[in-house]
Amino acid sequence: MPLNVQVEDYAGSEKIFYPPEALDVNDTPLAEGPAGTLAYYAPWGDVAIFYGECRGANGLYALGEVISGGAQIESLTGEVRIEKVVDEVGINHAADRQNPLENAASVPQQTKETGQAAGREGSDTALKMRVQVGESTFSATLKENAAVDALIAMMGKESITVELSDYAGFEKVGSLGLNLPTSDEQITTQAGDIVLYQGNQIVMFYGSNSWNYTPLGHIDNLTGWERALGAGNVTVTFSLEE
Repeated sequence: MPLNVQVEDYAGSEKIFYPPEALDVNDTPLAEGPAGTLAYYAPWGDVAIFYGECRGANGLYALGEVISGGAQIESLTGEVRIEKVVDEVGINHAADRQNPLENAASVPQQTKETGQAAGREGSDTALKMRVQVGESTFSATLKENAAVDALIAMMGKESITVELSDYAGFEKVGSLGLNLPTSDEQITTQAGDIVLYQGNQIVMFYGSNSWNYTPLGHIDNLTGWERALGAGNVTVTFSLEE
């Protein structure tokens, strides 16, 4: 079945996208090679197509290599369609080996690593995130989109700490230090909303604003929320709830 994904640039050497499910990397070798290398980074759950050298890393697994069109990798952007190719005599060259994009595990990668997201899809229990602002701790219900999946994968490895500064008297904003996949929509935010801005900025609202954001979650109980955020910069730690 064809797969449409959003491709983004990362680190000036690769294009990445997030498959809808985690890939099974059992017996898969680690990736390292020239431009055109196709790899899967299990800790974050993203597939990378390198237009620069693939230097290898722990958790980076080899999927294959580009055999044509390598010069166009660097210009890839936006939505890209991925589908299985069958040659002129009808032979599916992937049939004799596992195709990780089609035989992906039925749970997100962070489920296998941490057990936190078990049963997220098809479950009545929403996944929760712990948000620690200084000495105050809040619980947030997470949305279901590719950005949240990537965020969960990051938190499955370790908690995420971000320095947030005040902006315009209604929000706190700070950089994640990397890009997550976006699915922006026009939103009128409310106090307690947590969103992604420009793919790499975490924004937490104690007021309201209308703009294009990717929603991430919402604080469940706003008691003490505005007081915890305060008037200046804050240090916020995100982690998955037990």
